Amino acid sequence: MNDRLTEIEFQDIIRRRSSGEISFPQFLEELSQRGINEYEIDVATGQAVYKGVYSEFKTDSQVNLVISNKFNRNKVLEAIANITLPFLEFLKEMADAGIVTYRVYIPEKKVSYIGIGEEVVEEQLQVWITPRYQWYYWKIHTTGV
Repeated sequence: MNDRLTEIEFQDIIRRRSSGEISFPQFLEELSQRGINEYEIDVATGQAVYKGVYSEFKTDSQVNLVISNKFNRNKVLEAIANITLPFLEFLKEMADAGIVTYRVYIPEKKVSYIGIGEEVVEEQLQVWITPRYQWYYWKIHTTGV
């Protein structure tokens, strides 16, 4: 593992994921191999903060969404189930469901979606990478306040 990721290397990983050159499991693997342990997405802006032992990187804002003032667990679960939507559409679905931010914990393969009233929906990613195929699916566990 090389945990001294440069800005140029980080941007290259982001570019390759955005273009579809690498899959989501490959994206997580590359980040993990380069020392990035987690990232957090601000749903209203789409800005991400990637954190590692020695580095932290922020992406630019991509949108300007209004977060619903009412948390709707069913809408959150629907958006997660339809995660193949384009990223910006996924953010809009999350904003409409009252999600403020979500955090991806790479080593644990866990995602926590945090709502407007601190409600939490947790997702355990099950990721398999094989030489020829890549599969991933989500198991959704919900907890609340």
